[in-house]
Formats: sequence, structure tokens, C-alpha cells
Amino acid sequence: MKIDLNELSYKDKIDINNSFSYSEEELLNSSIHKLNDVKATGYIRLNAADEYEVNIDVNGCMELLDSVTLEPIDYDFSFTIEDNLDDYLEKGKNLLDIKELLWQNIVLEVPIRYTKSDADNLKGDHWKVINESEKSEIDPRMQKLNDLFKGGE
Repeated sequence: MKIDLNELSYKDKIDINNSFSYSEEELLNSSIHKLNDVKATGYIRLNAADEYEVNIDVNGCMELLDSVTLEPIDYDFSFTIEDNLDDYLEKGKNLLDIKELLWQNIVLEVPIRYTKSDADNLKGDHWKVINESEKSEIDPRMQKLNDLFKGGE
């Protein structure tokens, strides 16, 4: 959705109240697998310094892969964009692509690692995550190795 900012005067503002979805092609180079129904509400206005200001509240839900199990999980996000629009305008035109502005800010909200797994449920063939109480138990196969290194502690 592109907005022509030439129509904006000092006393006016452009209200934004839209929902956006992003296709698989748009998400291709990100860790986001699905991004639908991103809701954006706010306004764009021209301030006294002839700068376009934006104030938009954004919220939605992105589908990511769990960092441990690689299962798809939903991650809710919510943030506010309060910025000067000079960096986002198309060169030589006063056109603003709202969807691109939102995308550049949504990407910043993606966590580096995200999991809903807890250590009690993480196990596989011949391995499991242990807690502190199980840590003190020494595997009998490693007892001689433990005796060898006791003097080095």
C-alpha cells in the first residue's frame, strides 16, 4: 500500500488502520515462516520542520521454528513506530510504502532463538537433558576417569 504524501498539509494527517499479510516470497530470506494479519493503526503527519512523522502501533503473530525442536510455533509481537520518514520515502517522490516500512520494523522483532520446550521433555535415542540432582550421579563407566582427575580439582 503506497501513500502519496504530496496531499498532506501542516494541519492534516493521514490515518492508517489496515491489516497486512506477507507472501512466502516476501518471507523467503527471513526466519519467519508465516506472517498474516499484521494490524497497523496510527497516523502520518507533516511537522513544522517540513518532516514527515509517523506514529503507528503494530501487532500481529509470526510463525517461527522452535530453536530446539524445529516445530512451528507462534510468536506474538507488538511495537510502536515513531520515526521520521525521510529514510523510507522513494527517491524523487513523496511516496511511502507502508508495507515496506512495517516489514523493516517487523524483522527487528524476530528473536534470535525462541523455544517453548522445557528441559524435562527433551530426550532422544540414548540421550536426555539432565537436571542438577541427576548431575551428581556418576556413570559407572566413567568412575575410573573420575578417580584419575579427583586430584586435579
